[in-house]
Amino acid sequence: MNITEFFIETSNERLRCSLASPKQMSLGEKSGLLLNLRTTKEIALCDPRQNHPTEPFLKAGHYVLSFDLPHHGERVKQYGDNLVGMARAFMAGDDPFEQFIANGRAALDTCLKNGIGTHGKIVAYGVSRSAYCCLRLAAADKRIHAVAGLSPVTDWKIPTEFAELCEDSRLEQINIDHWIDQLADRAVYLCIGSQDDLVGTNSCARFAMKLFDKQRQILPEGTFFNQLHVVDCPGHSTTNYWRLNATHYLLQFCEQVT
Repeated sequence: MNITEFFIETSNERLRCSLASPKQMSLGEKSGLLLNLRTTKEIALCDPRQNHPTEPFLKAGHYVLSFDLPHHGERVKQYGDNLVGMARAFMAGDDPFEQFIANGRAALDTCLKNGIGTHGKIVAYGVSRSAYCCLRLAAADKRIHAVAGLSPVTDWKIPTEFAELCEDSRLEQINIDHWIDQLADRAVYLCIGSQDDLVGTNSCARFAMKLFDKQRQILPEGTFFNQLHVVDCPGHSTTNYWRLNATHYLLQFCEQVT
């Protein structure tokens, strides 16, 4: 895999981004860009257990971009790491999700300046916390036209780390429902296990139904292209089948963009 790195500057932070490029023979006018996010860029691009969309997108002639989430990988600060670090930062007024949005915009700016993702085929894929981040970025940046979210966090009052460290009133402010209007004209794929208590199956399904209802109100008839899959997977996980199904959804979207 051909991976190059570049740096962006946002919020007084120098962030390393990784860009995987398809083989030269696969590049062309239809080449797009996938923002593939897990907790770290190494997992998203190189871990065969979790990088499901990376190789299919590269084989189809698209680029794949990734970077570490705030308070993960190379970005651990005084608040700690992982969800605990994110929760502590959030309560301290250092919103990790707004930081992520700034990161994503700056990374896309750099790619577009270099002729990558210029054909309107910019899509995003995330799992759990990174699925929420992808939805928030798409709501803030119209350059992202489609999102696939696996086992997405939709209500931060449910994950234990946030529930124990943050005030409910603050967490209500970042419920993904608040961005339904901004997401209504995007292609959104959601998949969650039927017994996912870590992020809430019911919360995800309610969000999807609200989003679909909004789309019916504003989109022309025949463009109701979103999907929700509640699948028979125990716990906070989906099988490889559904991760590849989400990948196929995004690839199909890229093929349809002219």
